[in-house]
Amino acid sequence: MKNFFLVIPTRDRIGFLSNLLLDLNAFAPYISQVVIVDQSVEDYTTNLEKLELNYPYTLVKNDRSHSVNHSRNQALAFYKEEEWLFFLDDDLRIPSQAFEKIVATLQPNVIDVLIPGIQFEGMEEKEFQFHTVLDTIAKPHNFSKGRFRLQVCSGMNIVKKSVFKETGFYFDEHFTIWGDDWDYGMRLLQAGANIYYQPEILVEHLHAPSGGQRDKGKSMNVALEKQKLYFYFYRKHFSKIVLKQQLYLGIIEGIKKIFLKGNPVHLFNIIKGYRLSNFKAN
Repeated sequence: MKNFFLVIPTRDRIGFLSNLLLDLNAFAPYISQVVIVDQSVEDYTTNLEKLELNYPYTLVKNDRSHSVNHSRNQALAFYKEEEWLFFLDDDLRIPSQAFEKIVATLQPNVIDVLIPGIQFEGMEEKEFQFHTVLDTIAKPHNFSKGRFRLQVCSGMNIVKKSVFKETGFYFDEHFTIWGDDWDYGMRLLQAGANIYYQPEILVEHLHAPSGGQRDKGKSMNVALEKQKLYFYFYRKHFSKIVLKQQLYLGIIEGIKKIFLKGNPVHLFNIIKGYRLSNFKAN
């Protein structure tokens, strides 16, 4: 049954995108449509037309000044009530076995949001160390074990339409280079979603060295931007008391760095980031 709506934002990565689209042929029996939102400098229409794809797709152009979340929101205008929405980054490779496991995992109709396992170099040895309460419910300590989690990768997840509609049916475009996964996961959790990370469904993330959202960081103060988005996330989802606690903890950490390293930049970013984060959520 063709009940999957796929969204792929892309930016200057026609080689990576082409490989992913060819991988999706193995999933063609389940695909209702694929919407590609392109922020590339070049027009890749001809390149895509040369690919032998067994499913329908729509190519939408988007201005480079917009965020990747803006591209995802543009794609949602083409949604036609499919049961599942499947969001992908353009630099993924997905084996046919992964698609088979996706269908089998979703079939019991227990999971509302499925996060496939991302395969990366050194994954077997990787153990995530928790530093905050959010860390504890966001990521697995051992990446080889399935579990509930809060943080949902915006560029690799499958979500049930009813739950996604409950979240507001959008991605928050205020999040530029950080925080969209946290915000997306938090809204899904607030909607009552059963969110599940399944590492047995292995997808390879190639981490393309250029293009994509990484280009955004070249035109901004990354450290300050992250602090701004960090406080915005707390403003949006937590009480004023929790927000102030995070501010005070940040100030203490910034003062420590002045005494230890003589560097006031972190404290400056904390204070300015907090002030800049007071914009209206969408």
